Amino acid sequence: MYELRLFFSKRGRIKYVSHLDMFRILQRAVRRAEIPLWYTEGFNPHPYISFLLALSLTVEGELEPVDIRIVGETYPEEVKNRLNAVLPEGLRVEKAATPVLKPAQIAYGAYIVTLDPQEITAEELTRALSSGKLVCEKSGKKNGKKVIKTVNVSEHIRSYQVSQTEKDVRLDVILPAGSVFNLNPLQLMEAVSAFLGRTVTPDRCVRTALLTEELSEFQ
Repeated sequence: MYELRLFFSKRGRIKYVSHLDMFRILQRAVRRAEIPLWYTEGFNPHPYISFLLALSLTVEGELEPVDIRIVGETYPEEVKNRLNAVLPEGLRVEKAATPVLKPAQIAYGAYIVTLDPQEITAEELTRALSSGKLVCEKSGKKNGKKVIKTVNVSEHIRSYQVSQTEKDVRLDVILPAGSVFNLNPLQLMEAVSAFLGRTVTPDRCVRTALLTEELSEFQ
């Protein structure tokens, strides 16, 4: 048995598929591809499949890590090719390799957000991001109960860059991700909307990579 880390891309209409349904899709694909996965022990054994960091609904991904455990001598490239032959449109294994880093070493997500210049200009977006006054509401827990917290988004933006063309306004941004604290680009745009006093809806959000604390690519 050995552990294998798959990196998926999730593009197009499949961005509307939830994290739970993604797990089911991968389970079915593994069975159809006849990948010999290791199963957990106990009364209700199931294949070991671990998505390291869920993508928010409507956010696409370029290199989303999933850990599996293989029984026997099925090699990484073969696993990748077998799965790609049966996965639905929009979902693809980009690479398969032995894990290098631990999931707890994920610290940030790198995103590209594109917006309609008729809704917001690069100048307006930059003004909002540099204001230090962006806030949003996030669910959390207090004394074991779910609560809604107001979070200062501005404090958690690692870095950003704004550019504009005739077709769109583009935001490249690095936001916290992982086991300690998460902030996704949809929450960021909610905060920008609140700051500007009008709703600004992204045309597209893509997570291009997961990063460590040192901003190196998670492997």
